[in-house]
Amino acid sequence: MRRGRRALALLATAAALTTAIPASAAPTAKSYQAPFHVGASGGDQFSYHNASSDGTVTVARIYPIPGVINCAKGGPYAKLLVSHKATKPVRKIVVSYDSAAVDNFTFVMLGLRDAQRHWYGSTTVRGFVSGSGTVTLVPDRPQGHFPRVLTIEFGLQQSSACPNADAGSIKFTKVEVLS
Repeated sequence: MRRGRRALALLATAAALTTAIPASAAPTAKSYQAPFHVGASGGDQFSYHNASSDGTVTVARIYPIPGVINCAKGGPYAKLLVSHKATKPVRKIVVSYDSAAVDNFTFVMLGLRDAQRHWYGSTTVRGFVSGSGTVTLVPDRPQGHFPRVLTIEFGLQQSSACPNADAGSIKFTKVEVLS
């Protein structure tokens, strides 16, 4: 009987220790909404690229010349940025969007980097994207010492093909950072 009580007490203690989370380890969330910072954009003379601080990103390209050996470079891209003041490692980033109409040669991108352009992870959603949804990034590298500022980049990028006529537009509504 004494062994049974002892085993039960040991089991209860182990369960309490595994479920207790110190306050410093409890996950925290920080959300960002428009206005976002406008990031880099580009393309060639056959493309359109625009990102606005309200969260709307649009890229399009019409390239009429067939390539004999190779296609010309110049697929458009446009990005938005969020500067996140991190006090501990970022565990996950979830970006919400709506009003999406993105063709299968235009990609939704999400990445995490620091000011020195060290990348800690990125993800790309390929294929048709429409309506509302989310894109999730789980960083794949340690992010260094804290506190520090990390940059979250998100937007659209288009592949370059010849000939092509492709487009995508999306409105990003929220960036949630889970630490």
